[in-house]
Amino acid sequence: MTPFIDLNPGHTGHFTYKDDFTIDDDGVPVCKLGLRMHKDGCEAAKHRAKYRCPKSNRKRGCFCEHPCSPAKYGRTVHIFTGDNPRLFNIPPRDSKAWETEYDRRTSVERSNKREKEEYKLEDGRHRSTKMWYCRLYGIMMLQHLDAWEIPSIKAFQESLLGLAA
Repeated sequence: MTPFIDLNPGHTGHFTYKDDFTIDDDGVPVCKLGLRMHKDGCEAAKHRAKYRCPKSNRKRGCFCEHPCSPAKYGRTVHIFTGDNPRLFNIPPRDSKAWETEYDRRTSVERSNKREKEEYKLEDGRHRSTKMWYCRLYGIMMLQHLDAWEIPSIKAFQESLLGLAA
């Protein structure tokens, strides 16, 4: 499972990675000219992401004035997610896929917090799993009622049963 954790907001600026190049706040390598490198795919089986020189392309190769590497394609960098899983994610931090997954995870965490703290899930002293399931199902129903913004039992009866007060 890939961790989707907020970065420390107190840390600002770049840091050096493997004494060779720097990494910006989003986990993207920065070349020696100070340009963000371009994403060039990822290898999920090897848990690494590949970045290439920002001034290179597949047809012309590297057309940088001061190349970082003698290779025709230019400098490529492999970032291993195991080195710093908080910073180096697959998908990368600056992508739309990461943002969508992060929003999903924080939503689930908020739901779990409500179940545990506001609805006191763990305060039940049940021994059987059936009772725990009944308690959890009741809590989930209450969460849905809260999502529908039903303020009272009377409003619930009116909306569900069509009863007039």
